[in-house]
Amino acid sequence: MATTQQRDYFAEHLLPVVGRNAEQLPKQKLTGFLSMAGHLYKNELMVVGRAVNGWEEGVMPSDLASARSAKDYAEKIFQSVIGRNGQCPMAWVSDCWANPANPESDYNTRRSAFWRAIRGVVSKSGIANTDEGTWPSHLVWSNLYKVAPEDGGNPSNALCEIQLPGCISLLQQEIYIYLPRRLLLLTGLDWAKPFLENIAPNFRSDSAYNYVEAIAQIAHSPGCTSKVVVAAHPQGRNEGDWVQDVIKAFE
Repeated sequence: MATTQQRDYFAEHLLPVVGRNAEQLPKQKLTGFLSMAGHLYKNELMVVGRAVNGWEEGVMPSDLASARSAKDYAEKIFQSVIGRNGQCPMAWVSDCWANPANPESDYNTRRSAFWRAIRGVVSKSGIANTDEGTWPSHLVWSNLYKVAPEDGGNPSNALCEIQLPGCISLLQQEIYIYLPRRLLLLTGLDWAKPFLENIAPNFRSDSAYNYVEAIAQIAHSPGCTSKVVVAAHPQGRNEGDWVQDVIKAFE
């Protein structure tokens, strides 16, 4: 799960920067996100999207300029990703797969190309039996950008630029905490590049794939390495071919 170290960095070095630059942003509420780890995670696969598509109740950008407000909002987001009442925080993916079990949300993960593609990778790589509802609990899920519009959609160029340094640092922290053997970015290289340049500067493109846009290695210590695969976002793609490309790139 997200650590208190990540929460505190979010509160002290990322949210206040957004708040201090509120005049560059539309007057619309923003939501936040921190990494989420399933209870059955065993260092096999960490998946990363571009930004969360709606999450907790939002806050106006200008409110984050206050250290107190930033700290309180970071705690709210932290509580949202660590799981409530002992439940696995990643269980929501299965709960919302067919008919949303959460009456407060109408989000259906089965209709999401993002989650269908991840389920395909989990199945084909043998990480978990995806016929069982616990399959998402074997994952860590994060996003490149930790602050996004409350109503959904990706952050604007201005919001991305404002939070980029802090987001690079947080992703780096996450990778070294979770030590995934496989790190899958479902973002496209255009979104991932500024992160890779800092975290995995040895990344390379490979024309052998249709949907995999970059591959890299992150060496943590002798014998402990993360294989990084950056794939095009699966929306609108042939999902079977997309999954096969990703599996081949990880081999």
